[in-house]
Amino acid sequence: MPAGRAVGRVGALLLCAGAGCNGVFQHAMPDRLAEHAVTVDASAGLRVGSAERDVTPPIGVYLAGFDLARTSTAVASPLKVRVLVFETGGRWFAIAGIDNLGLMREDVDWIKAGIEGFANGDVFVCASHTHAGPDLIGLWGWYFLSSGRDHEYLAVVREATAAAVAEAQANAAPARLVRGEALLPPAGLVKNANRAQVFDRRVTVLQARAIADGRPLGSLLHLACHPEVLPRRNTAIGADFVGDLCDQWRARGHGQAVFANGALGAMVSPDVQPRDQTGVEAMGRALCDLCERALQAAEPVPVDAVEVRRRDVYLPMVAAGFRFGRLATVLQRELYAGHARSTVGWLRIGTFAAVAVPGEMEPALARQLRAELGQPELVVLGLCDDEVGYLLRDQEARDPEFAYERSMSPCRSAGERVRAAITGR
Repeated sequence: MPAGRAVGRVGALLLCAGAGCNGVFQHAMPDRLAEHAVTVDASAGLRVGSAERDVTPPIGVYLAGFDLARTSTAVASPLKVRVLVFETGGRWFAIAGIDNLGLMREDVDWIKAGIEGFANGDVFVCASHTHAGPDLIGLWGWYFLSSGRDHEYLAVVREATAAAVAEAQANAAPARLVRGEALLPPAGLVKNANRAQVFDRRVTVLQARAIADGRPLGSLLHLACHPEVLPRRNTAIGADFVGDLCDQWRARGHGQAVFANGALGAMVSPDVQPRDQTGVEAMGRALCDLCERALQAAEPVPVDAVEVRRRDVYLPMVAAGFRFGRLATVLQRELYAGHARSTVGWLRIGTFAAVAVPGEMEPALARQLRAELGQPELVVLGLCDDEVGYLLRDQEARDPEFAYERSMSPCRSAGERVRAAITGR
């Protein structure tokens, strides 16, 4: 960065800090929380389509996660945006999976605004959380408090998402749904680095099949794990195991896959060797085997209606890294009386139900959420429409063992606030 820009950034930081940290350039809190609710009768039937687009950036971008100044030097595997669309009663709904560590709420809203024919709340954008994709948040630039965010690349993602959705709509066909589950092994594939074996072992597959000929129209593949087989020292762009899993799914004749991560927080990660592209491919194969096992056990999903509910949630921005990142314009996030505006959601397609959470939910909090809702098979769509960091139960948020996770969350109560916004309790 040129010296003049660096001095200007420091000067702006000091000015903002002197004005009361996050007390400038803010909005007032709204009088009412924004909500979105729709239920569409599906008795006339369901149409489903799917598609994908390449969103691999040029070499040289800053990679998100791990360390600062990780500039990409190669491409290990392409990055994709993959979409699954549903139509009933003349209304469209979509789930989009993007190979990226995470996107901010304001950027997701902008991406959705480029998709024609969809209400914002009817689209669920899920980041895979790969640690080998471009920095779209801004925290991993050349040095501390310098941004690694590429606005031009974000525009590429927006355009590709809209194109994939349009193609998926064009190839949509009358469909029936099936759902199956399998279990991750207790060790040897996924681990919790903080608390051994505390992770969601379920692998869920929701597949749409054409009524006319039974061909696969698209599948949602869901499990909870950080895509970080590629190690901290890696500088190659890649989708990690997510890309290999989805490619394997197609190669085995199951059609388009869309991946959505789950309750992967604190710290659910791969337990495979070697930590390179060979290990990535091995994990992709192993997970594809499990998804096939889930598919073999799949049962029909009766679809009486499609239901979506959305609600804004405001999280106090008190963590030091988040506050100073925003003051330095690295974290380009709007604040409302010191709070970041995020979102939670509910998606029901017949007997298939999922909740959308805006970050990395800790597995114990996800279990509590399912228990409070009385939905033991509830799917948790993690990193959906926002990345606010780790979401912890109060007892973990107070535990010294989770000091790092607490520092990577806007506030200690973020997890409980998200839980309350979903359950209404």
